[in-house]
Amino acid sequence: KKKKKKRPSSYPPLPLPPISRSIKMEDLKEYIDIKNWECLNAKKQHQLPNALFKDRDDGKKVLQSDSDAQLLIRITFGAFVKIKAIKITAPADTGPSSIKLFVNPGSLDFEGAEDEDPTQEIELDQDDLKKDAKPKPVKFVKFQKVSTLVIFVPENHDDADQTVIQGIQILGKSSIISGSKPSLAQQKAASAGDWLNTSR
Repeated sequence: KKKKKKRPSSYPPLPLPPISRSIKMEDLKEYIDIKNWECLNAKKQHQLPNALFKDRDDGKKVLQSDSDAQLLIRITFGAFVKIKAIKITAPADTGPSSIKLFVNPGSLDFEGAEDEDPTQEIELDQDDLKKDAKPKPVKFVKFQKVSTLVIFVPENHDDADQTVIQGIQILGKSSIISGSKPSLAQQKAASAGDWLNTSR
């Protein structure tokens, strides 16, 4: 007689389904809180909005560092977002050679950005900085519920005194229901006091 196989007392847990890679990416520019951004060591005439909100064909408006090559950029979103990729456009010589990304950090200064482990560090070669280059993917599982993104630029390719960034594009998906958030134009009008005819 054949021996009956013993039934195991417990079964291993079923594997988790793979994370979908088919998420439709959108430019998250529309979800940035335009009143709540910060960029340390940027020149007064070359601030962060030049890289985030300008027409990306306008090469004259740039983000440029001031006293040295480092930049510490803090971007706050109006709702939680999922980030899948980031695109930095910059000159080949003075563009960033790498960036460190921090998700939802507390207070962070230059010393902390240099010493602390980032959520992800991305190397950027000169081809990555071209206008037609593909966005650099991030580790999607670590960028699922982002309200604040800090981007630290430690140096540029030529070890020049100033780093120049022509454009920053953050790609992913927002948790906001379509039609429930004011557009960038409405936010700018609100900051001027005349959104929905509230100015007097």
